[in-house]
Amino acid sequence: MSKGLIFIVISMMSIGLSIPIGGVMMEQFPVFIFSFITILIATIILVPFSKITENTKWTKLGKKNYFGMFMQALLTVTLYTVFQLYGLTYASVISVGIITSITPAVVLILSLFLLRERLSLKKSFAVGLAIVAVLVMELSGVQGGGENSILGIVFMLSAVVSLALFFVYAKKFSVKLPPFTLAAGLCLFGAMQTFPMAIYELTTIDLALFTEGGTWLGIILFALTGWIIAYCFTFLALPKINASTAGMATAVIPIVATAGAILFLGEALRVADMIGLVLVVASIIIAESQERSVKSTVDEGLVMNNVKAK
Repeated sequence: MSKGLIFIVISMMSIGLSIPIGGVMMEQFPVFIFSFITILIATIILVPFSKITENTKWTKLGKKNYFGMFMQALLTVTLYTVFQLYGLTYASVISVGIITSITPAVVLILSLFLLRERLSLKKSFAVGLAIVAVLVMELSGVQGGGENSILGIVFMLSAVVSLALFFVYAKKFSVKLPPFTLAAGLCLFGAMQTFPMAIYELTTIDLALFTEGGTWLGIILFALTGWIIAYCFTFLALPKINASTAGMATAVIPIVATAGAILFLGEALRVADMIGLVLVVASIIIAESQERSVKSTVDEGLVMNNVKAK
């Protein structure tokens, strides 16, 4: 197994673990305060770490890189996380993990409209499976049905669209920076973006909450799993693997999130959850197998051209 594959699997496992942690913390915290504190902790750790390991000169990265990090932070660190945490307020951890993993299918749809990429038969089938998975979850009712179920799904679909837009943006406007610098930059801009609403929400909670050891344990665990480990290993992996492998690895998220919810939170795995999980994993495998076959065809064509040239 290559280093790149190991790194991306570690990243996806870490994201999967962060989902049940976030679910528990949403019972105590407003979304923006929790997001800001965990992102700030990650920033405090990653900024000096990138300076030590990569000698990052933060004042000399260039306007293009600053803007690129700002936009990526807006789509992933801020919008994706806020929508996901709101989703955890109204939906079960298992459902959130499953819906998160339809991201590759949403990327395909957005690429069709925004990047004018062709949607093959295989990709169309993969998108169809993802849509059916969401419909199964909605019809069965997250957390047993009702308005909260629909609201939870709406928030999670918003999170998925935000994350998919990040991948589309990254295809169009790449940011060429070392991995730890990029991870630190996204957290830095994310902390700035969530700060105003966090200040507003600070007046709505009992500050005695911050004196409890369990509260800080949850905050630190989410900062580690949701930000530091997830982002560092993602950016370490991306130069070593293709987009197809990264997409396939997202199938790890609902599996780990589901296992964590069952083992640590005592959530029950419903039939609808199992059907949704199978459909989502199948969707990812079909979509990414198409990418591999296209890449293989292109590589064979290049080899043949080189042979003819000789």
